[in-house]
Amino acid sequence: MEAHMLPPASSIKRWLLTTNHKDIGILYLVTAIYFLVVGGALSLLFRLQLADPSLNVLPPQAYNQAITIHGLVMVLFVVSPLAFALANYVVPLQIGARDLAFPRLNALSYWLYLFAGILVVVSFFQERTLDVGWTLYQPLAAGFTPYVGVNTGGLGLGLLTASVTVSTINFVVTIFRSRAPGVRLTALPMFTMTILLTVLMMLYAFPALLAGIIMLASDRVLGTVYFTSNQGGAILWDHIFWFFGHPEVYIVLFPALGVMADILVTFSRRPLFGRRYILAAMVIVATLSFLVWGHHMFLTGIHPDIRRAFTVTTIAISLPFDAIILSFIYTLSKSKIHLRTPMLFTLGSIAIFIIGGITGVFLGSIALDYVLRGTYFVVAHFHYTMAGGALVGLIAGVYYWYPKMTGRMFSEALGRIHFVLAMIGFNLLYFPMFLAWEMPRRVPVYAEYLAPLNQLATVGGFIFGGSFLVMFWNLLYSLRHGEPAGDNPWNAPTLEWLTRSPPPPHNFDGTPALVDGRFTFLAANGAGHHSHETHLSPWPFMLSLASMVVLLGLTTHIAISLGGLVLLAASILGFARERFVSHEPQLGERWPFEKVDRMKLAWWTFLASEIVLFGVLLSAYIYVRSATPSWPAPGTLFDIWHGAVNTFILLTSSFTLVLAIAASRMGSRAGTLGFLGATMALGVAFLLNKYGEWTELFSHGVNFSTSIVSTSFFLTTGVHGAHVTAGLLALAYLISRALKGAYVREGHETLEYFGYYWHFVDIVWVFIFPLFYLI
Repeated sequence: MEAHMLPPASSIKRWLLTTNHKDIGILYLVTAIYFLVVGGALSLLFRLQLADPSLNVLPPQAYNQAITIHGLVMVLFVVSPLAFALANYVVPLQIGARDLAFPRLNALSYWLYLFAGILVVVSFFQERTLDVGWTLYQPLAAGFTPYVGVNTGGLGLGLLTASVTVSTINFVVTIFRSRAPGVRLTALPMFTMTILLTVLMMLYAFPALLAGIIMLASDRVLGTVYFTSNQGGAILWDHIFWFFGHPEVYIVLFPALGVMADILVTFSRRPLFGRRYILAAMVIVATLSFLVWGHHMFLTGIHPDIRRAFTVTTIAISLPFDAIILSFIYTLSKSKIHLRTPMLFTLGSIAIFIIGGITGVFLGSIALDYVLRGTYFVVAHFHYTMAGGALVGLIAGVYYWYPKMTGRMFSEALGRIHFVLAMIGFNLLYFPMFLAWEMPRRVPVYAEYLAPLNQLATVGGFIFGGSFLVMFWNLLYSLRHGEPAGDNPWNAPTLEWLTRSPPPPHNFDGTPALVDGRFTFLAANGAGHHSHETHLSPWPFMLSLASMVVLLGLTTHIAISLGGLVLLAASILGFARERFVSHEPQLGERWPFEKVDRMKLAWWTFLASEIVLFGVLLSAYIYVRSATPSWPAPGTLFDIWHGAVNTFILLTSSFTLVLAIAASRMGSRAGTLGFLGATMALGVAFLLNKYGEWTELFSHGVNFSTSIVSTSFFLTTGVHGAHVTAGLLALAYLISRALKGAYVREGHETLEYFGYYWHFVDIVWVFIFPLFYLI
């Protein structure tokens, strides 16, 4: 279907089936705004409760549910998706690409995100939803909240991690493989560069969250004892959650900094001061973000030397932000600043973020952390950073790219009113919380003398929330009645402003190229942007819907899950068999992956996330084992013979798969089928042997809840077994295709891509075998 055959924007079919990055960006934007309203409404409810300690607006349990869902929704379903709404729309335009590398995966990431949010919303109507704090506090979440809604909400978070993984793979491959000629990595606009750093952090952070959710779900449903035992407990959860949680701060913040950097350049009419130093600072922050999680655990009794080490990394990570903010300020110095709405929100975000950053340094001190941890000082710091630095910065981006998305200008007067109300409301809401530092958070009652500060904060909350009504009206009214924007109303220097507003489906008429620091367009030929491949596919929506139905059935009725599984299998098959063409551009910059095709890079990226998933599970094993003085000796609980046989089976299966790929290259259909069949037989043999081992253990009274030893064994080998099962399902599909003549001389790359996954699963077992059976 060519661009002119696309359904109109008023068609429901267009929005359900679209795979175009601009459409997906708008879907993300609308959905993020919806969840902003949900999270904001919850915050106003508990601000009403906090207006006076004698009020009973929300009963204690309802209060806990409100603050839990507010935190999860705002962090995971609003701020990050809002950043990726802008990224979906803008990044391909900024790098000169037609679309993201995998358009259907882009649509899949959106629908998984939407249905994950629906699961969280549905949990409200299932007895009780998550009421354990947005950090999913343990052992409260694992052992003391036996409610169906908590399970549903947790499954929604798990589905969200799948969305994030798919999106991460897509952006990594796109930015590395789809840049226009001359657009080197060092020439990327700051917004695109921050998105690249963001997705690299997401690649390693979110699998840790997924591992934690799997362990938590296992504790709740299967009876394992990761977080209810003395060996694991709250400390193990803190390690896992904050290994994800602290990078998440910068995952949220980096895109906003990129937005602000692009806006500063546009409205100051000056190049960004110290750009290379800003990028170096961001790389340092991205690296250190995985080394500071322990400062959330100063009060937990971790070793003093470990506390001191995390104090150093916590202080160190604040220093690069000094360089970033100073570079922003120097960019503004001696420039003629154009104070339009995007610039106003950028300046406001910078000012608020400075306060958030300074107050965060206090929490790096062990002594001060003992006094301030768990108080409203931390709440204020958190919101000055996440809401003021990230959300306000991203709102600047919405205003900045609104003319490009719609072809219309918004009302500047209403934009300024929104800015004034937002700044007044924000500071009235959160600054009194610094002064109320003695007040414990997550508690609906407090000392009477703190009432004036809380009343001021409640007034500020309603002003801040009400300011967004001005924004919503402004943007909606301007869709039809705004002045025509033209292609570049801001006189901005980046590539997205050199195409029409809104851009055509193919983005550019011709192939953009960066030559001697200026953009030009090559003659449109076979490599040009004058046409675009099919934009429509039903399978991302169907696959995501089926995934939600399966998970929802797990907490309601098993028949729903079984129906969902049928739909899921059909959707996966339809997705795999659909003839969806998305050509890689013939011209472009691809360093440092010139010799790595995009599918191979996608598999490498996916397996990098899998390394973190299993790394967390095995790290949890090491943690609980180090805390268990009476761990069984090798061979006394887990039979070495079972482990050795399975090791031989899996290593042999890797060898047979290599032979299948070799036969495919030589054009031997019989050899390809034979060795693929042998690989599948060995995989089935592995699972049968594992089933026999589990059955034997159960018959001797060793089950999921027997001890932390059995817990770690069953869950780790179970997750590995699930990966083997997924591989066998994929292998069955490959064999069915080979029976029809596929993969003979041509198409053997597909077998190689599957081989990366299969060999990875085998390598994981090489670690599991000695850890559980030999040591």
